[in-house]
Amino acid sequence: MTIEMQGQNTSAKGGQFAAPKRKRADTSNSTEPISTNNKRQCLANNLCPSSSEDAKVLSAIEARYEVQLQSVISSSKIKQRVLAMLRHLTPPTMSSSIEPKPDTLIPKTKVSVLRAKATEAGKLISIAEIAKREIEKERSTSDSVVTETSQGSKTGCWFQYIALGEELQQKHREEGNTVIEETVLGDPGADEQDHDEDDDFEVMKTPFERAIDGRPLVRGVPVMSLFLSRSSIEELKRRYGEQTNAPHT
Repeated sequence: MTIEMQGQNTSAKGGQFAAPKRKRADTSNSTEPISTNNKRQCLANNLCPSSSEDAKVLSAIEARYEVQLQSVISSSKIKQRVLAMLRHLTPPTMSSSIEPKPDTLIPKTKVSVLRAKATEAGKLISIAEIAKREIEKERSTSDSVVTETSQGSKTGCWFQYIALGEELQQKHREEGNTVIEETVLGDPGADEQDHDEDDDFEVMKTPFERAIDGRPLVRGVPVMSLFLSRSSIEELKRRYGEQTNAPHT
């Protein structure tokens, strides 16, 4: 006679009882997509403006416009950054035969911002140039007719602004011979005999060296920010000047 036991499974070998298997959680979708509209901090803190006036302009831009911020680093893919810019700057499609309701909210003008340090400025420029060429292609698809959308932007037109800033970075001071030590003790490659004779000689630090001892070395790293929009941004135009392919009226 066999005894049935519920809630337990037996293994194929030896008749030993095996604990029920737990269902593994699906982690295939646990990785969140990278957000291109990244505003963890205020725009002024991210772009490192060089003056208080620049900070005021950036605060006004963040409040009045729909801003997308992307950082360009050595591992950034140019294609991904270009596609993100074009998706953000694509104007909404509205049918001219249907009038909007009176209570319809007018969408904010969109601005895409690229930020990079001096070492990656070339990649930043490449991303912006490719995005501008793609925007200009809209003119050929619309039979070279410049039309205006609900946000005031024109088909195939772009407006560009460039700002420069500086980011402060801390670096630990490297231990080793200072200029004074090298002058008094001589070049590190001096004869070993001279070093043996002066083993007990110790150079005293100057007051300046004692003052900075243990403090990190702070250096300014240039930062470049490029703003791209389909409409003219008056605040950026007054502060940084404007580059555009729009026909002069």
